[in-house]
Amino acid sequence: MDVGVLAVRYAKALLGYAREKGVAGEVYDLCDGVLHCFAQNPGLSTTLEDPLLSSEEKHKLLSTVVSGGGKEGEVMLRYFSLMIEKRREAYIASSLRSYMDLYRKSEGIAVVKIITAVPLEKEMEDKILSQISKMLGKKIELQKSVDPAIEGGFIIDIDDYRLDASVASRLRQIRRQLIDKNRRIV
Repeated sequence: MDVGVLAVRYAKALLGYAREKGVAGEVYDLCDGVLHCFAQNPGLSTTLEDPLLSSEEKHKLLSTVVSGGGKEGEVMLRYFSLMIEKRREAYIASSLRSYMDLYRKSEGIAVVKIITAVPLEKEMEDKILSQISKMLGKKIELQKSVDPAIEGGFIIDIDDYRLDASVASRLRQIRRQLIDKNRRIV
């Protein structure tokens, strides 16, 4: 079975159960934290997929990743139990990503990634968020990163759209134009 299809099925089930319990937003935040743990510890996925590790040990391991004692923690632990019981440990991370995508879509949240050469000041961040929110008519989830290689300016990714206003991009464009112009002369 296709990993994407399987991940989406489990994500839909998790979203339905979380909504039933009234903690869909909290589970969304928890998914982000769990995925961060998976990203910081690449061996976690490999460990969970180990057939020699017992179900109880896998459950203990995942319960340490979920650091929430509320309803959302219970929902997540029950979800992990189901995944372990069905031997779907390899699909946990992808199903959590799918959950986050489904939740964003249902709540009208757009993911905006902004890359700058230096950290953004709070005022500028708020101004950018309000402008993009007005333009899209959606709530915005901002993901910031700093990359000195762009030399200045910014790059904004909104879903599948990219606005590249970086100095490095403009310099590459000028270089290409000069090379093309010189080829025609020779």
